[in-house]
Amino acid sequence: MWMKHDHLSSRLTQKVEILRISGDASVGGFVWEENGRCWADIELDVKNNLFSSVGIGARGATVTMRPRLGLDLHHAMRWNGQFLFLTSIILSPNRDRLELKAALCDPVTLTARLQARTERNELNRPVASQQPSFTFPGILTELYRQNAQDEIYRAETLRRVLVTPKAVALRLGDLVQPGTGAPYTVRQALDLDQWKNEYVIERQEDI
Repeated sequence: MWMKHDHLSSRLTQKVEILRISGDASVGGFVWEENGRCWADIELDVKNNLFSSVGIGARGATVTMRPRLGLDLHHAMRWNGQFLFLTSIILSPNRDRLELKAALCDPVTLTARLQARTERNELNRPVASQQPSFTFPGILTELYRQNAQDEIYRAETLRRVLVTPKAVALRLGDLVQPGTGAPYTVRQALDLDQWKNEYVIERQEDI
């Protein structure tokens, strides 16, 4: 809620880093890189932020700061070592401040091992084109379970939701590996959001 007599300068006591995604698959991967710093006011929310459309939410935070040219939901923030995944940006009626909603997340570095893509050769015949592996930052969260059948399926298969920057494009059947752990297979791609991609991924578990 906006306050008419709020002195903004006295509230902006927290230093935050503004991050943007850099790189691409052809050069080996993507990373979050610093794109500037600013002063802000950070308040932790009572409710979780539902940053994923099909996954479990994370602790929410509200960030108040002065307007910054070019800032949008392709960016993220880092505050006291904590990664902030931005989900909304609202300009105040007086246009003197921004209110950002964010989820406090723990991004991990994953390796994408892509299936061969089908391309056309000079004779217009389909040929398999091998794709290079690349690394990227992503957020893993639990898939929201709607019924008991999900619980039965979960006993044999570990399912997660992978949230990535929009620049990271995966397809069904691609493998994603977190660190040295067992790889997951992409089973569903949710890529209609303007600012991010989401993937339902799974791997078989020993039972």
